[in-house]
Amino acid sequence: MKNLVGHDISLFLFRFVLHRRGINFVMNESIAEDLYPETELKLKPIVHACSETLLRYKDQCCGETIMDGNLLVDGDFEVMLSPGLGRHFILEEKKNLFSDA
Repeated sequence: MKNLVGHDISLFLFRFVLHRRGINFVMNESIAEDLYPETELKLKPIVHACSETLLRYKDQCCGETIMDGNLLVDGDFEVMLSPGLGRHFILEEKKNLFSDA
């Protein structure tokens, strides 16, 4: 499997997908099944903050996945925006988005 920019991945973790006028957060089902209820509660504000930011840039997104997070085959964790989308972001907003993700 490959991520948004074509890097080989070993494990899909999450992605934000454009859906009509909003954004859906999609998490790896196996990981989601193993989450403690309190972890899920802690994720909600982070997912909401990321979704709010990504919604402002959805019109510049070329595909349906606007951002994804994966473990690469070399063991690194990588969060990527849809190709070319990063150039539209305000720098500080991009930093905040990636620190939230």
